[in-house]
Amino acid sequence: MSLVLVADDEPAVLEVLSHVVEDLGHDVVRARDGEEALGLARARRPHLVVTDHMMPRLSGVDLCRRMKQEAQLKDVPVILLSAVLPQGAPEAFAFLHKPFEITDFESVIRQSLASAPEPLAAPEAPPMDALGPWVARALNGPLEAAREQLRLLERAPSVDRAALEALGVQLQSLETWGRNLRELARLSSGASNEALRELVLGSSLRGLKLSEEPKGE
Repeated sequence: MSLVLVADDEPAVLEVLSHVVEDLGHDVVRARDGEEALGLARARRPHLVVTDHMMPRLSGVDLCRRMKQEAQLKDVPVILLSAVLPQGAPEAFAFLHKPFEITDFESVIRQSLASAPEPLAAPEAPPMDALGPWVARALNGPLEAAREQLRLLERAPSVDRAALEALGVQLQSLETWGRNLRELARLSSGASNEALRELVLGSSLRGLKLSEEPKGE
């Protein structure tokens, strides 16, 4: 079973083409314009792309060209459909002039998939032990800037003290989550699910306690 990306800005045509591909036993992901198709191709790495030419934001020919420029997509075959182009485009693997017979479309799908290389695997998400410290470090800059703004506001002659207190509570909560991300990263490689659950639950309860503390008179 292969993954086929079908792109067409006409909903009825998109529906029909998708059903034909599904009836051939393949999975389908749908796009309604060229930019969406390019984004889905990058994210899903399909075995085949079927695209109309006349689409908003990015035409079918431009989609072919953009895919050819990217290492992970350059070998993915593209079937270009058009009622205005007489001969298609050299960047496309195959071309069908609209209107066409469904049997011709099915035949081109089979031929294209037979020639399609196995798509490159999508990059894996970084493990938690790498992601946690990175997120925690990324929070440091905005948090420090927010703390400085809070200190400036506290020295202002007229300021809403209740709003300042609420902001301070939120900053404390964010700092707590930053510490816990580092701790989660440390534990994720060998800690039990129960230990991780207790850490996350404890953090949530501390945040809740902070937000519910009565304000001083």
